[in-house]
Amino acid sequence: MKERKKETYGVVLPGMELSGLVGKLIVIEGTDGVGRSTQIALLKEWLEQKGHAVLDTGLSRSGLVGKGIKRAKEGHTLGRITLTLFYATDFADRLEHEIVPALRAGFVVLTDRYIYSLIARAIVRGLDPEWVRKVYAFGLKPDAVFYLRIGVDDLIPRVVFSRGFDYWESGMDVYSTEDMYEGFRRYQTSLLEQFDRLAEEYSFKVVDATPEPKKIFEKLRAGITKILEGEPARPALEVTSGGTSPPVAPSTPAGEPEERAASAAIGASPAQGENLKA
Repeated sequence: MKERKKETYGVVLPGMELSGLVGKLIVIEGTDGVGRSTQIALLKEWLEQKGHAVLDTGLSRSGLVGKGIKRAKEGHTLGRITLTLFYATDFADRLEHEIVPALRAGFVVLTDRYIYSLIARAIVRGLDPEWVRKVYAFGLKPDAVFYLRIGVDDLIPRVVFSRGFDYWESGMDVYSTEDMYEGFRRYQTSLLEQFDRLAEEYSFKVVDATPEPKKIFEKLRAGITKILEGEPARPALEVTSGGTSPPVAPSTPAGEPEERAASAAIGASPAQGENLKA
């Protein structure tokens, strides 16, 4: 693969060298239940059959804190700043010990969600958008982000008939309701609004996630083939389900590192966000 110098969104983790990263970083984004895991599995099998070495990774898989996040979330007591910094630590650890080494070795890295999901979740929970972006400013810019978009009305049946509603993905820590269905609809609606803004801001390739998995895979395969062949990526690809074009979001401010993304973030406390109603 031809080397193109990788960049971050503002800062580089201490001791991290970004030269020589000849692999490709490909992100599959989308809300809960949209079918990301299915597509990652299909893409990995296809890429390996074509002779590519593939690493697949995702949220809460860090050897450092992955299990800790899952245990902490079981208690349903995590505050929104703690939750955000927990995920930032998970991402920083995977970036340093999995993603960057794999890219240096020429792998295609497929990641199930990325910093965009974490940014969207934190903003929906009322944290200051500028602060949140600073926390994740050490994230590498991917070679492509494919956003599997689906409307809430299409999403709900998928979740109901698969694994059911989840406390955190239903925003039960955000809304004062005991009705998980109502919480899920409100939270996912807000999350989709944030994703639409991020899609415009970060030039996601938007893919309609309502067709059957095979058709979605064919579109992803075509897009990734162009990237591997060195063609420049185009910003928004398709007309998506769920209505109008996403609005333009404000530009992302550059941030300082948070001691591996945490100390500066705590120092620049998101007071604005914390004063908002959860």
